[in-house]
Amino acid sequence: MNVHNKLTINSPVEQVWKIIAEDFANAYKWMSGVVHSYEINHGLKGETPVAGRVCNLESHENPFHAVENILRYDEAEHTLVFEVIPVKERGPKLPIVKNKVTIKLTQAKDGSTQIHWHSHVTLKLVGKLLYPVLKLGLYKAFSNILQDLKVFVETGYPSKRKISSDKKLLNAAV
Repeated sequence: MNVHNKLTINSPVEQVWKIIAEDFANAYKWMSGVVHSYEINHGLKGETPVAGRVCNLESHENPFHAVENILRYDEAEHTLVFEVIPVKERGPKLPIVKNKVTIKLTQAKDGSTQIHWHSHVTLKLVGKLLYPVLKLGLYKAFSNILQDLKVFVETGYPSKRKISSDKKLLNAAV
């Protein structure tokens, strides 16, 4: 399944690149649904600031999380490619095997940045059966990620959605 999104961020391309690529491991600072994220040290380390990250999506022991490995890091072209592998040990199984994300930034004449998000999602059989619902849900989820990024880059603060998400996730752990 392929999902495409596009958004304009009213900041220079270098500022957007710094947050999504150079500070890749710290998605928890701006991305809704991510309670904590941290660097992993295998893969392309040396060619990139980090090899990848783990994003915890719950705040308890053995949380639902995503392992995200950088596959391509091209600072000159402002292109980042990474693979997301969801890991869920409790509850219902996920319909997704993995998601390969390509983010491409382009500088507009007015100084803003156009962000292009392309996801190639590999589905399990149940995911293929749920294809229309999943595609709509993933489009919305990826759009929300881009909106969170936009707010963070433009203001330096997390979005209202991120703040609300953190409160819900942290309260659920209590």
